[in-house]
Amino acid sequence: MVEKSPSTLAREALRLLFSREQPPTPENYQAAYYEAAGTIDAIVVPPGLAHQLARLCEFAQPAFAHSDARLREMSEQLVHFLRQPQPELSTALLLLQNFSHRLSFAVPDQVQLHEGLLRLLGLILQNMAVLCLDDQWLEGQLSALQTATEPPLTLPRLQEMEQRLQEVIFKQTEAKERLVQAQNQVRDLLATFIDRLADIGDTNSSYHDHLEQCAAKLSKVSQLHEITPLLEDVIGATRAMADRCDLARHELHTLRMQSEQGMQEINRLRDALVETSAQARTDAQTGALNRRGMDEALEQEVQAAQKTGAPLCVALLDLDDFKNLNDRLGHDAGDKALEHLVHVAKKVMRTQDQLARYGGEEFVFLLPGTTATQAVEIMKRLQRTLTAQYFLQDNERVLITFSAGVAQLQANEDYQHALIRADKAVYMAKKAGKNRVFFAE
Repeated sequence: MVEKSPSTLAREALRLLFSREQPPTPENYQAAYYEAAGTIDAIVVPPGLAHQLARLCEFAQPAFAHSDARLREMSEQLVHFLRQPQPELSTALLLLQNFSHRLSFAVPDQVQLHEGLLRLLGLILQNMAVLCLDDQWLEGQLSALQTATEPPLTLPRLQEMEQRLQEVIFKQTEAKERLVQAQNQVRDLLATFIDRLADIGDTNSSYHDHLEQCAAKLSKVSQLHEITPLLEDVIGATRAMADRCDLARHELHTLRMQSEQGMQEINRLRDALVETSAQARTDAQTGALNRRGMDEALEQEVQAAQKTGAPLCVALLDLDDFKNLNDRLGHDAGDKALEHLVHVAKKVMRTQDQLARYGGEEFVFLLPGTTATQAVEIMKRLQRTLTAQYFLQDNERVLITFSAGVAQLQANEDYQHALIRADKAVYMAKKAGKNRVFFAE
């Protein structure tokens, strides 16, 4: 007797169910399958495998729970079947086959949805950045969000960015409230200043009218003794006018001092907002510029180099054997290695140089006013300094090295293309034995 394949048995079992008008429940299908196979003994799924398959389905459910009701129903049915004491293998295979077939359509949809939402979010952030060019405190937060949504997108990266933005938003909200209060105080001071000027004008007008009345009375005086009360009246009005002028002068001086202090407070708060926004352009872990900060710095330096004709170099460096370091000593050691690199790099950097974290264990040096030969020498000097300085991890002295590629921007070349050339040079440095610096042709 020729042994039938599982797929043939499955089709025959389904035909039996259809001919008997029985619903294709796991129990009915199992009985029909045995009947088609001509056997009573059932091959069951090993308990450990059934448990792991059920857990796998449960873990996958949140990914499509709200988007595909049928897939969720199939997953729940499969989990329920696998949780039975002795789930039959052929039935499990059929349920898994149907589930995986349905899942093969759902997964690409989820991926496209994820990518589409990220693109939509990127466009929204880009448009918001255009609309708030004059609002530097918002610009910093938008820059951080744009950086956080750049692929590859990871949950720790989003959580880190969320925490940083919460701190920035708190500081900026507090500073902006004080800024609004200071602006309102200056506005009130200016209103009072205008009122005082109006009062002085009214006082001068009243004094002028009073003098004209005295002059009219004086023209009608015929006796000398009639002049005395007029003189006393004029002297009294003049003295009152002088007192009011002194008081107004004092009030105006006070208002001017308060106004100057208010403007100083506004400028200080604006600087604080700009400084707080700058935190969103730096990498929280290492203190180097993040991708957004790097792009802004590169754009500025490229424009300056094009105007002056001065050389400009970018150096891309990648830590050697970083994965092995993480695997051997743990991720905490990997983080310390990155922080140590930035700490040492800032010691050898010149005033005009800038350092940015490009991603993972990759960093970019921005070297304005530097030729390719000089940039290569700067990177080699950093390598020598790193070789002489270790960091401790669990009382173990850890030495880190890096491979680097240097590219000098050519005429009318954008910095993205220069970074691509530098990346190729890094690859050549790794291939040549690591801990080397190569110039990008």
